[in-house]
Amino acid sequence: MDRRYLCVCYLCIILSGAPARAADAGIWKVAPPPPVSWDRDRVADLARRRHALAEQIGEKGILILYAAEPRNYAGDVDWPFRQENDFFYLTGITQPGSTLVIVPGAEKIREVLFMPPSNPAQENWTGHVLTPAEGRGISGVQDVWDARLLDSFLSALISPAKEILKADADQAGRGGRGGRGGPPGPPPSIPVDVRSAFQKPIENVAKGEAEIHMISRGRPAEYRREIDFAAKLTAAGLTVKDVTPVFSTLRRVKSLRELDVLQHAADITAEAFQRVYALGQPGAWEYEIQAQFEFTFLRRNAHWGYPCIVASGVNATTLHYETNKDRMKAGDLLLMDDAAEFDGYSVDVTRTIPVSGKYTKEQAEIYRLVWEAQQAALKMTLPGHTWSGGADSVTGAANQVFKEGLFKLGLITDVTSDQQVRIWFNHGIGHNIGLNVHDGPAIRELQPGMVVTLEPGIYIRPDALDNLPKTPENEKFIAAVRPAFEKYKGIGVRIEDDILVTAGAPKTISAGIPSKLEEVEAAIAQLRKAQKSTPLP
Repeated sequence: MDRRYLCVCYLCIILSGAPARAADAGIWKVAPPPPVSWDRDRVADLARRRHALAEQIGEKGILILYAAEPRNYAGDVDWPFRQENDFFYLTGITQPGSTLVIVPGAEKIREVLFMPPSNPAQENWTGHVLTPAEGRGISGVQDVWDARLLDSFLSALISPAKEILKADADQAGRGGRGGRGGPPGPPPSIPVDVRSAFQKPIENVAKGEAEIHMISRGRPAEYRREIDFAAKLTAAGLTVKDVTPVFSTLRRVKSLRELDVLQHAADITAEAFQRVYALGQPGAWEYEIQAQFEFTFLRRNAHWGYPCIVASGVNATTLHYETNKDRMKAGDLLLMDDAAEFDGYSVDVTRTIPVSGKYTKEQAEIYRLVWEAQQAALKMTLPGHTWSGGADSVTGAANQVFKEGLFKLGLITDVTSDQQVRIWFNHGIGHNIGLNVHDGPAIRELQPGMVVTLEPGIYIRPDALDNLPKTPENEKFIAAVRPAFEKYKGIGVRIEDDILVTAGAPKTISAGIPSKLEEVEAAIAQLRKAQKSTPLP
C-alpha cells in the first residue's frame, strides 16, 4: 500500500479525534496554586494571634506552650511529625523540640521562642533543624533562644518551678531513648538579665498573684508533659489555668488568610473527588479510590485531614468505616468521606455516588431526603442562629425535614419523634473545622467568620432493628416499619459540605464538588466519557 495514503489516513484519524480531545481536556479541573496570602500574611497573622492571646491572659499571666513530641511507630521509626495545633497557631513552626513563652507583663521582652540548636550529627540522619534566624522569619517572634535555656529561664521566672524542673531533669538523665550522635556544644548563656527584664512577672509570682496558663487538660497521650508539669506547679502553690478555652475562642472565627487556606484545601479536595467520580466504577477496589485521594493530596503539597473513608455497598452504613478493602459492585452506592489538609488546616467533605452512574429508585429517595435536609440546615446557617434548639436552629431545620421525609417513606411512625429519627440519623449535623477537622468545642451560636460542616445522613443498617431494645413499644415500631426497612436496607447516604458563615448568605466553600442528585449523575457521565479519550490530569 502507498505510504503516502497511509500517512493521509493516519492524519485524518488524528484530526477527526482532535476536537473531542480538546473538548474533553477542558473538563478536568486542577486546584490552583496556593493563595498569595498564605505566605505573604503569615507573620502578621501569627503576631495578631499572639497579641490577642496576651490580652486574654492579662499582665499577670504567663503562657507556657510546648511543641508536640515525636510519636513512635515501631522500633526506631516514628510517625510523620505533626505539630501541636495551638503551638502552630501562634508560631507556624513545624519541628519538634520548641517551646513558646509569652509574658504580657514584662517591660520589653514579652515573647520568647525556644528552639533546639543545630546538631550536625542528628541532622545527618533526619534533616535540617531550623536556625534562630529561620525561626524568627517564620514566626515573627524576635527573641529566639536555645531550647536548652528553657529550664533555667523558667526557674528564674517562676521560682517554685526550679525544684520541679531539676527533679524532672535528673529523672530524664537516668534513662530514655537516645538519639543519633552526641549533643552539640555547651549551651550559651541567657542573653538578658532575667531578674531585670522580667521584674514585674517575678514579683507577681512571689506575691502569689501570677497565673500560669498551659494546656493542663486533654488527652494524656498528647499532653502528658503539660498535664504532669501543670499538676506539679499546682502542688507547689501556683495558680495554673487551662488555656484551652482561650484558644477555642480565638480559633473559632477565622482570619482572611485562614479562609484562603481552607478554600485552597477545598479546591484540592475537589480535584480529588473529580478523579474518583470518574474511577469509582464496578470492579474497582475501595483502596484504589483511597489511593486516588491520597495521590491528589500529596501532589498538591497537602495531606489527608483524617483517615480516608471509602465505603461501598453496605459499608456506607458504618459512620467511620476505614477498612477500605472491598470491591465495588454494580448497583452499589459509594460513600466517600475524604478531604485535604493544607498547611495544618483541614476541610471535611463527603459525597455518596452511584457506582453504576445512576441511582436506583430507592437510593434516589434516600439521597434526595438527605440533600433536602442539608439545604434546610444551610438556610439557617446565619449569624445569630443557634446550632441546636428550635425549628430555626441548624439542627432543628434538618430534623424537621427528616421527620417528614422518613414518615413519608415509612421508616418512622411518629412525625414528631426525634428519637425515631435518631435510629437512622445517629450523629450531629456538623462541627467547626480548622486546625482540627473537628475543631474546638460544640457550636452554640453562629458568628461571621466561622467555618462549619453540614453533614446530614441516613443509614439503614441491616442490623438496625435487631439492635433496638426489646420493648413492647419497639416491637410495635419494628412491625410497622419492617416493609420500608426491607425496601431500603443496606443504603447509607451522607452529604457533607463546608460552610463559611458570613454577615449575609452562607458560602459553601466545597461547592466545586457536585452534590445535587442530577448534577452528580451528569458529572459522573461526563467524566467517565472524558476519561476514555483524555488522560486524567
